[in-house]
Amino acid sequence: MEQHRLDEAYAFCETVCRNASTTFFSSFSALQPDKRRAVHAVYALCRWVDDIVDGDEEPTILETKALKEATEIRQAVVSELHGGAAPSLSLDEHRRRMMALVDIRIKLQRASDQEITAEDHPIFVALQDVFTRYPIKLADFETVIEGMEDDLYPVLNQTWDELRSYCYKVASAVGLILIEIYGYEDRAARLHAIDLGIQMQLINVLRDINEDMERGRVYLPLEVLASHNISLEMLENDSIAQTLAWKGFVVEYVDVIKRHQTSANHLFGYLGSRARVQPEIMADAYTSILNEIVRRSGDVFTQPVKLSAMRKALLGFRLSLRKLRARLFA
Repeated sequence: MEQHRLDEAYAFCETVCRNASTTFFSSFSALQPDKRRAVHAVYALCRWVDDIVDGDEEPTILETKALKEATEIRQAVVSELHGGAAPSLSLDEHRRRMMALVDIRIKLQRASDQEITAEDHPIFVALQDVFTRYPIKLADFETVIEGMEDDLYPVLNQTWDELRSYCYKVASAVGLILIEIYGYEDRAARLHAIDLGIQMQLINVLRDINEDMERGRVYLPLEVLASHNISLEMLENDSIAQTLAWKGFVVEYVDVIKRHQTSANHLFGYLGSRARVQPEIMADAYTSILNEIVRRSGDVFTQPVKLSAMRKALLGFRLSLRKLRARLFA
């Protein structure tokens, strides 16, 4: 691969990251340049997959015979995993998004096997280079895509274990990819990275209840809700936020998050001074969101939960301090 094409591919990934989230993008800046470019490529792929599933990006793919056959095979597997349930979207729309995910699976395999060419999408051009530089695992990317496939169907988690499984797929697996780029010496780091992903995704789930329900997804464990006398129908009424039942559920939910957080916080000690800046900042950001939810007594219904301008400025200040510390002690 010619260097100028590789540089263009990484620049594309960097632009995706910058446009998607200023908090994420800024937190990557403490990394060494090669590691930062690799993280941009991983994040760009995850953003792309997420946008395809949520309908924020229209998939454009070349429907070859081989791709159609591969999609049929994968669809049969996914349908069986979901007990033959009907997808959330029309069959035609579902098929197009499923085919786009299968196409990404195939190209990730090609990137892992060093078969990507300069004519391929820049994200895969960049990722092929990442596969040569770092011990990232194709299986972790496939786990992320599997989690996104789940979102093409109505989601009704029943238990904590089902919710944790989803969090692992869409968040922890990403963390496992990233720490291979960051570098670590003790494999215990992987266990704590898993808990960091679960912690952050649990917070996302609580924060985004309204948005997810509009898409036919209820990630909150229904059996746990029922133990607090909360039905699925009750979640459709914003007034639930003021009930003792909901407040009791939130207390239990926050307690579960904090148990994962206790383990997640140990991750930072396994990473180098520059590598730990990014997960520390993201953990701070998500903890701030959780604190805001607690301050509202669990009301995530009546208005969106967002970080205030002051809180974002404080996170930016902490990022600057951590970057300075990382440079001094690198």
